[in-house]
Amino acid sequence: MEASITFKKVGQLVNGKTVLAGLSFGIERNSTVAIIGDNEDSGITEFLRIIAGLVPPQYGSLFINGLDSIKRNLDIRKYLGYVPFQNDMDPWLTAEQNIKFINGLYRNEIESTDSNYAEYVDALDVKEKIKKPVNQLSPGVLRKLTLLRELLRNPEILVIDHPTAFMNAKDKVLTLELLKSLKGKKTIIYSSSSLNTIENFHDRILVFHNGGINLDDKVENMLNNWIGKYQYSIKFEKLMATVVREVEQIPDVLSLQKENNTLIFNCEKRSVFLEVLSKLAGVTIIDIKFKKFNLKDLLAARFSEERIV
Repeated sequence: MEASITFKKVGQLVNGKTVLAGLSFGIERNSTVAIIGDNEDSGITEFLRIIAGLVPPQYGSLFINGLDSIKRNLDIRKYLGYVPFQNDMDPWLTAEQNIKFINGLYRNEIESTDSNYAEYVDALDVKEKIKKPVNQLSPGVLRKLTLLRELLRNPEILVIDHPTAFMNAKDKVLTLELLKSLKGKKTIIYSSSSLNTIENFHDRILVFHNGGINLDDKVENMLNNWIGKYQYSIKFEKLMATVVREVEQIPDVLSLQKENNTLIFNCEKRSVFLEVLSKLAGVTIIDIKFKKFNLKDLLAARFSEERIV
């Protein structure tokens, strides 16, 4: 698949600290990339700002649709929409005035703005808010309006720093439904502290750690590679050593543990559990517990002594 964004050995310092170190990879056109960091200094915001063209990479090169982000900065602006974490609208103008002013700078996109306006206003339910001064609007509503502002230019690449921050439950649903409707139509790159959101809205997850990308894949693939999809706990009346040896010999049993009379193991497929049961004929089982792993479990296993998100 063709890359719309390409990093070549990109590094960045913030206040003398390396927050990005030698990043080299591509982001495919029209893919959805979700980003998690291990702490507030993980470099994610700087990473997003570099893509959005707000700051140049201090080391290495970034290419947007094949264009150098420094040499062709003005040319690539038309491809990009950026929703920052902090509100950047003029507080004394209405939201509509802010939106029209910014989009008026992109003269080639006026027709697109007009055709998409009503659709996005309805989808985000901001018709009653858009004519109010920005200083009278809540942070959550302002995030929806900032997203509206960027979408009206019909950017190929949408970069969002925490898309549902400050929103109530209803607004979160509206925003995510709109973004999901754009999946596969635009390149969407976003950060979030909601693991549930990320798990259910991505083609690829990047986990930033110590200035680099520690994990990079779909959550399903990462679970398979690290801990498996499922965990089973089987409690026996008496757990014999022969039973443990039998289960150990099953190739697809992962992370086998023995705790008193309980056998705990992970696996990628439920069929492995049935294979384990077939080895337990004549053994008295007291209890069986089942757990399906998720992204939170993966991060806990991968960074057992680190705080992720």
